[in-house]
Amino acid sequence: MSLRVAGRLVGAFVLSAFVFYGIGSALTGQFAGTMLVVLNSVLVAAIGGLVFRALRRSHPGSAWTYLAARGAEAFLLTAGIVLRDRVGTGAADIAYQVAMLSLALGSLPLCLALGRRRWLPGWLAIWGFGGYVLLATGAAAELMGVRVGLVLAIPGGLFEIVFGLLLLARGFAPSTVADPGTALDQATSAEADADGDSRASRAALAAGLGLLVMAVLAGLANFGVVERMASTDAAGTTTLALSNGRALVLAVVALCAVVCLDVLVAWALRAFFADTHRTVALLSAWCRTGYAVVFAVAITHLIAAAGLLRDEPATDRISPNVYAQISDFQEIWSLGLILFGVHLLMVGWLAWRSPSAPTWVAVLVAIAGVGYLADSIGALVSAAYTIEVAAVTFGGEVVLMGWLLVFGVRSRSQRRSNVDGLEARPAQLGAA
Repeated sequence: MSLRVAGRLVGAFVLSAFVFYGIGSALTGQFAGTMLVVLNSVLVAAIGGLVFRALRRSHPGSAWTYLAARGAEAFLLTAGIVLRDRVGTGAADIAYQVAMLSLALGSLPLCLALGRRRWLPGWLAIWGFGGYVLLATGAAAELMGVRVGLVLAIPGGLFEIVFGLLLLARGFAPSTVADPGTALDQATSAEADADGDSRASRAALAAGLGLLVMAVLAGLANFGVVERMASTDAAGTTTLALSNGRALVLAVVALCAVVCLDVLVAWALRAFFADTHRTVALLSAWCRTGYAVVFAVAITHLIAAAGLLRDEPATDRISPNVYAQISDFQEIWSLGLILFGVHLLMVGWLAWRSPSAPTWVAVLVAIAGVGYLADSIGALVSAAYTIEVAAVTFGGEVVLMGWLLVFGVRSRSQRRSNVDGLEARPAQLGAA
């Protein structure tokens, strides 16, 4: 498929998605409406895939970010319709606003990449960037209970209509003749793709930074909010401040970001270990991606809990329904950790086979995987299982994160030193 055809498909899907979701959301509670929303989600995911295919070589960071963001948006839009029927409008609204936040943040690097590639006129790329900033601001305000309506979403929505029409007319093609700078960028990108060491260092940095951000977000969301709420009395006898509803919404946003980062880290690790054993590296990436999907399903129960708190603002107690939703989140997440444990075992094996990774890093990562498997399978087999092995063995993940960051930084520094040395040698020869 050529870039022109791919771009035209993206344009058609962008415009069609507006129609399908608009009609589908208006037919709430009807089978036809649900099917239209599901079809909209399929188109949203397809848009992410087509854009990823077009940009993955020249702008891999933007391509992967947009793919993960569009995937999260597609999932959340469908989840919102399901939650509306099962829980209420509060949960559906939260799911929708988180979906819009994911779309907006994931589209910011896309606008920069399309502008740099001259696939969009400069003024349109700036319009898109500004529109998505406003969309993200509006979605964040709505999540915090500030009703700004559709005002901040209008610029971004109009951009997507113009963007879709432009792509439908000409596909992915430069708006003007490529200048030398663009050609230089493409040449540089091609050289970088041919450089295995450069790819490895970029993948290591991406995975390490992703793991670092995930650790912060997951720690704050899970231990700071979810665990504290789960420890309260199921009958709702423990009085809590109403601000817990907002805290739970923030936890949902943070954990949705963790899901996206899980996917990005999975494929960054696959790129890093691809030369060690391509098949095992691919399987490990799909295992973590599968875990991310299960984790996303678990998060829908937190969205339901936050929606219940939003629909019942008059109470300052946690209701049994909210508690049940939080418990369901923890149970489903625990099941997903089986896939995560398998992923860590495979990453440990890859690190042991890799000439770059120290043996002790491989061993600690594998031990971390065993810890997650022991806890998840133990809780599945027996309700009386209370041991938390992963609370001790999780250090392997921290070690992997630190080693990846150090490896990536050192590799980039060495590469720059080698380039500087090569540039200095002709000058020295000329002086001699």
